[in-house]
Amino acid sequence: MYPYNPYDGPAVPPPPLETAPRRRWLLPAVLALAFVLTLGVGVFTGASLLSNAQAAAGLPGSPNGVNFSRYSLAGAPGAQGPGSHGGQGQCDAYTVSSVSGNTITAKAADGSSITIHATSSTKYTKGGQSASASAVTPGSQIHVEGARNNDGSITATQIDVR
Repeated sequence: MYPYNPYDGPAVPPPPLETAPRRRWLLPAVLALAFVLTLGVGVFTGASLLSNAQAAAGLPGSPNGVNFSRYSLAGAPGAQGPGSHGGQGQCDAYTVSSVSGNTITAKAADGSSITIHATSSTKYTKGGQSASASAVTPGSQIHVEGARNNDGSITATQIDVR
C-alpha cells in the first residue's frame, strides 16, 4: 500500500482574495460624490436665478441698485390700487377724466373710476422733473402715491404725470 498522503482527496479551492471590502464602499462613495456635485450645481444655479430675479424686480441688493421696496402689489396688505385697503404705496396708472380744484377723477386700466385728493403738500413731477398741479390735465396718464381712504379715494402725496 501507499503511504498516507494528506493531499489525496478532493481538491479544495484556495480561499477567495479579500477584494469584497473595497467594492462594498465603492457604490456609496460614488453616490455621495454625485449628491455633492448635484447640490453644488443646485446652489450655484439657485444663487444665479435669485440674483437675476432681484435684478428684474429691482429689489434691494440687486446689481442695478434700484429700490422699489416702497411700492406694494395691489391686493397685498398695505397695497394701493383697486381692491386694496389702506396703507401707503403706489397706485396703478390712471387716466385723468377731469380736474376740479384739488380733486382729480381718473380711470384705472380695468375701467374703474377713482377720486384722487391733492393737498398743499402733494408733490408733482413730469418727466422726472418737478412740476405744478396744472400739469395734470384731462387725458393725461398719472401714477399716484398716497394713502387710501375708507371711501376708496386716495389722498395723494405724489403725482407723477406721464
